[in-house]
Amino acid sequence: MRILKLLGLTLLVLITVMVTRTFVMLPAGEARTLRSAEIDPVEARRIGENLAAAIRFPTISHSFEEAPDDEAFKGFHAFLETTYPNVHRVMEKEVVSDYSLMYRWPAGVESSKKPIALLAHMDVVPIPEYGLKDWKYPPFDGVIDEDGVLWGRGALDDKGILISLMEAAERLAIAGFTPDRDIYFLFGHDEELGGDLGAIKMAERLAAKGVQLAWAMDEGSAMTDGIVPGIKSPVALVSLGEKGSVTLRFSAEDEGGHSSAPKEFTAASLAAKAGVAVMDNPYDPVLDEHLEEFLFAVAPEQPFINRMMIANLWLTRPLLEVELSKSPTVAAFMRTTTAFTMMKSGTKTNILPQYGEAVVNYRIHPRDTVESVTERARSLVDDERVTITNLGGGREATSMSDALGEGYKTIEATIRDEFSDIPIAPTLTVQGTDARHYDAVADGVYRFMPFVFKPEDLKRIHGTNEAVPITVIARQVDFFEKLMRRSAGE
Repeated sequence: MRILKLLGLTLLVLITVMVTRTFVMLPAGEARTLRSAEIDPVEARRIGENLAAAIRFPTISHSFEEAPDDEAFKGFHAFLETTYPNVHRVMEKEVVSDYSLMYRWPAGVESSKKPIALLAHMDVVPIPEYGLKDWKYPPFDGVIDEDGVLWGRGALDDKGILISLMEAAERLAIAGFTPDRDIYFLFGHDEELGGDLGAIKMAERLAAKGVQLAWAMDEGSAMTDGIVPGIKSPVALVSLGEKGSVTLRFSAEDEGGHSSAPKEFTAASLAAKAGVAVMDNPYDPVLDEHLEEFLFAVAPEQPFINRMMIANLWLTRPLLEVELSKSPTVAAFMRTTTAFTMMKSGTKTNILPQYGEAVVNYRIHPRDTVESVTERARSLVDDERVTITNLGGGREATSMSDALGEGYKTIEATIRDEFSDIPIAPTLTVQGTDARHYDAVADGVYRFMPFVFKPEDLKRIHGTNEAVPITVIARQVDFFEKLMRRSAGE
């Protein structure tokens, strides 16, 4: 009886502690909304027309084997000079690797403040021939429809950001703004191919000049609406880092023969078995300190039971790890992902293949490395008949920048200033951006686009019917103007 009383008392104390911790994490109340903006329709149209003109330059990154379209890229450079004369009056411009653009807006007086950098890229992905018929308007026509929506490749990724930056800088230059620290605009021409000749070379130029940035900001995350589960308010996601990647090929060879007398294995089965071995043994999902920061940031928007789980991670962490990992999208933030994507073998149904290969793509969490992923795969396959080849070398995940750093706080304050007091949460970018190349020359590297993504918008990036309302672009210009004023002057 005494034991039962003790257990009951212990349970009561536990529940009291959990509920108390939950109530300390106050709910946000009504769902928060974005503050409406007074957008001058004439100004929005002017900005939209400039972005439409930018889209008409087919600055496509086709492949490593195909050189950039010299006419398109240099035509785009000339367009920027003509359209933004005051930017080119106050900034120093350097062309890197023939096509990337490196601008420096020097501080008006000698400053002890480290420079900052705002990043974008001018290249876009190709349009598959089979997908052309599904575009509402030709992808490089830059059409603004009767509803004020601009259609074209690059509207979202990433000419919309590039033009917004130039518009904001032009506006500031006309107003006589002089930064109290250097501001760099770094526009790569090959981000869609990895940035080897663009961002990497510009980062090397900064290092050679002894420039250490206070922070840099690029694409990679944005504001979301209806994407984060359990949250009715829009959420601004600011990425602190990004995943790496590596693709491994698992190949096997055999003497072949006729299918009427098979051995216990074939080259195809060995390769397939290797692919299945790694696919069926995924990395464990981990609720680490960075995901914890994200959960605490969005907790006030969550229902009571969810807040209680988050407020009591000391007890609920294992259960929450399991629940969160049930969503493939969320699980991608919690671990290195494994995707068996390609299989090749055989020439005829009755011939035993002499060669087989399986291809597996990994997106590497900052906890892991290309080497550790490769070695883990080797251990899981554990078969000397299978050769494991790293295709392309891979890239490491970046470091994670500080959510309390100057850059994050500046971006956070500007979001609140422009869009209202919506939830702002640190996160991890799962795709690659140029930002990763600036890790060594910046104290912090952040990824944020001042644009609200809804579920239907995500498929437009690199997809069909890429489009953006011109009012959204106009508001991005307002955001970047505020960001530069806050970080470099007034």
